[in-house]
Amino acid sequence: MKKIIAVLALGLLLTGCGGQLTLETVLDTYETPAAQAQQVELTLPEDAALATIGSADTGKLYLCDGYSVTVQTVGAGDLDHTLRQTTGFAKEQLTVIQTHVGDITHYDCVWSALGEEGEQTCRGVILDDGCYHYVVTVMADAEIAGQLTETWNEILRSVTLINTD
Repeated sequence: MKKIIAVLALGLLLTGCGGQLTLETVLDTYETPAAQAQQVELTLPEDAALATIGSADTGKLYLCDGYSVTVQTVGAGDLDHTLRQTTGFAKEQLTVIQTHVGDITHYDCVWSALGEEGEQTCRGVILDDGCYHYVVTVMADAEIAGQLTETWNEILRSVTLINTD
């Protein structure tokens, strides 16, 4: 009987010394904090006028003599999604020219679309820094777009990113 009491007493002492069970979880993936978007810099003609559209987050629209220029920043990661948003076409439906300048990947494409006033010819560049897609497009009526080729080339060649850190 003394053995049973001794075992029970020992059992009671040991159960009172136990700590609480603590559980911790570890994520399988590590998400890096989103980098701050860079600023798009480009050279526009002197006659370019900034039109107000939506908020600063939706982009900027510049109206020029016979054509328009849009500048927009969206999250990177899915080029096909950005192309669909910009052009209305999937990447497979476009001829997309890819080049690299330093750490930035440039995508360039041309497409046509029906606008409110008829057929539009459009050209766009997407700069990809790994965190954001910086989209610059030019658009004009198809009838005069051919006359704007050199102007558009100058505008799109001037597109650069400025680090705002």
